Amino acid sequence: MTEESDKKNAPVDYEALRKRLGEEMLRQRLLTQANHWADTVFQGESIFRLERYLPMDKLIRWILKLSGTYWWGHRNFLDLQVNENLVVIDNLPSALVGLRVLHLSDLHLDLSPDLTPKIIENLARLQYDIAVITGDFRNSSTGNHADALDETRKVIEALRPPIIGILGNHDFIEMVPGLEEMGIQLLLNETAILHHNGTQILIAGIDDPHFYKTENFEALKQEKDAYGLKLLLSHSPETYSRANSYGFDMLLCGHTHGGQICLPNGKAILKIGNCPDDMLNGAWEFNTLKGYTSRGTGSCGVPVRFFCPPEIVIHELRKSAPTTATGDESLQGSR
Repeated sequence: MTEESDKKNAPVDYEALRKRLGEEMLRQRLLTQANHWADTVFQGESIFRLERYLPMDKLIRWILKLSGTYWWGHRNFLDLQVNENLVVIDNLPSALVGLRVLHLSDLHLDLSPDLTPKIIENLARLQYDIAVITGDFRNSSTGNHADALDETRKVIEALRPPIIGILGNHDFIEMVPGLEEMGIQLLLNETAILHHNGTQILIAGIDDPHFYKTENFEALKQEKDAYGLKLLLSHSPETYSRANSYGFDMLLCGHTHGGQICLPNGKAILKIGNCPDDMLNGAWEFNTLKGYTSRGTGSCGVPVRFFCPPEIVIHELRKSAPTTATGDESLQGSR
């Protein structure tokens, strides 16, 4: 057995995870994982939810192939876009103006090996100060996660630190040691303090609020007015109201895939996530909170996309919107 295999099969230190996530939350996560594995619990509350993860994925693939649209959808799946999002925060310290945050989400890297090289190719040309990943490293939500970890390692090796991430509803808690060994700082209802130009940045990460429901805002230790920026990572946008009430400046999330399979006008056929429709895709605001819901860097269930391209996002922070009349539309403000 190789050293790499030993790492994958190393026993998980549940006591260490208990101290980080809390006994109640860890128990809830493990019980939900076990129930899901036994097919007694399905993700989502409706039979039409994408996450219910039934053989419907195979049915959709079969229908698309019969209709001749599968390979069109697969080409779209590999047509990875890099989008820049301008985030205007009025009280942003001057030291943080121009800070660039790279945002990956919903990689689902065990779905198709074709995607990883596309991600790496795009990452090589990007400039950023912080990289964040807002969950769902794997596609399968049961069984062995070794393939997802193998592909994730390739992506992480193409990123520059610091790299901070959270788990999604497809990720088992047992993936934490392997992901952290790669160099990702995973946050399990925890916070990280970064420094940029002499100013402190608080990055908080909550556990999955959608399926596991193990998010715990009260566990996030923060001192009021001690940070130039307070950024929350949440797998799903449905935490928007609590993020605002806890005083976060910015929320980055994913989970919705922007619909993944949409109508020509971009409207999602299936809505995933308990949040207002305008929070399902792209930039949004709620009171003083600036948010962004990624369409996802990968896809779920079937490696196809229609009228909803995958994306890598660079969020650039400003105190006010640019006033130049250059016609440059590469930076898009929060709506």
